[in-house]
Order: sequence, then structure tokens, then C-alpha cells
Amino acid sequence: MKNRTPIQVLARILEILMENGGIIKDSELFEALRREFDISPSDLMKYLMILEVRGYITVSSSSENFKTISLTRYGREHLLGSS
Repeated sequence: MKNRTPIQVLARILEILMENGGIIKDSELFEALRREFDISPSDLMKYLMILEVRGYITVSSSSENFKTISLTRYGREHLLGSS
């Protein structure tokens, strides 16, 4: 596992979301990130909060045990526009 910068992890979260059609469960996202980075569940929540505040994603609780992360329209437009 490699060390990470916040920018690398934020970018990878958005890439993983795009690869999964713009929606993913938090547990699936965490496992994908954990294969690449030394990251904790609390780190993931911090990164998700940053992306949500900036308008790229929404995080919704489907149950107490898992959350669904979705790209917003703004997030999709920004990512597709910058490609």
C-alpha cells in the first residue's frame, strides 16, 4: 500500500464512482480504496464530506449499516467536462 495525498484519494474516489456508473455503497468504495491506499473508515468519511460539501457527491443512508454514495449532476458535468 502506498502513502497518499488527499488529492490522490479524492481523485480516486471520483474515478471509482465514474467506473461504477456514478453510484456505489460505502463498503465497496472503502474496499476499493483500501487495496490502493492506507486508509481508515474515518479517513473515508472525511474525504466523502469534502466531496459532498464541494457538491460532487451526495451520501445517503439506506440503513444504519451502509450508505450510498452518488455523483451529483454537478460532479458528473465537472468530471466529463474536464476529460
